[in-house]
Amino acid sequence: MRLFTPAFAAFLMAAGVSAAAAQTQTPAGAAAQPPASPSAQLSVPRVEFGAGLGLGLGIMSNEPGAAALFLPGARVSTALNRRWALEGVFDVMSDDSSLAVIYRVQARWRFRGAADAGRLQPHFTFGGTGVFEHQTWGPYQWRDQSGTVHATPRQTRWNVMPPMLPTVGIGFQKTLGSRIALRADLAAIIVPADDFVGVLLMPSVSISIPIGRYAASPRR
Repeated sequence: MRLFTPAFAAFLMAAGVSAAAAQTQTPAGAAAQPPASPSAQLSVPRVEFGAGLGLGLGIMSNEPGAAALFLPGARVSTALNRRWALEGVFDVMSDDSSLAVIYRVQARWRFRGAADAGRLQPHFTFGGTGVFEHQTWGPYQWRDQSGTVHATPRQTRWNVMPPMLPTVGIGFQKTLGSRIALRADLAAIIVPADDFVGVLLMPSVSISIPIGRYAASPRR
């Protein structure tokens, strides 16, 4: 599992290099063309930001039923080419004593590359999931049999798990205008343990905002 994240990063680098090489190749006998601008080569926004609401649905192999909670989330996506993008996804859950951020480092593959304006653009995602967690407890006071009062001060603890949980997902995105798109995803996070296997299903709906513009439908 420790080798999963480095191997994943190496794969993304290889995908970006091979795509760049394919764009620069010129067929034999064809006239050389001037290099296109980065935006013309990519035809998709270089960077997207997203925000939305999801549902965390936990299922364990050794327990009946499932537990669910709502999770607000954020996302940042960097396009490598027309089909591939690297994404960071962050979902937050909290209560009175703890704050946890479930984060995903994932690749996004568009089935058809850059879609026409207003057309559904399906995609597949895969990567790894980790957790940042902050817990607090106390202060507490208690009295022993002799009547002496003991105090426990307020304490905090940080816990960080690297993105080592395998994660796959599927979804689609549809542009609503030149500067906004609607996206829906369903991700499945595999959580192996000694005596059970858990799956965290995370359906979500979000809004995407690009740096730049999406291709817009022509006005009639």
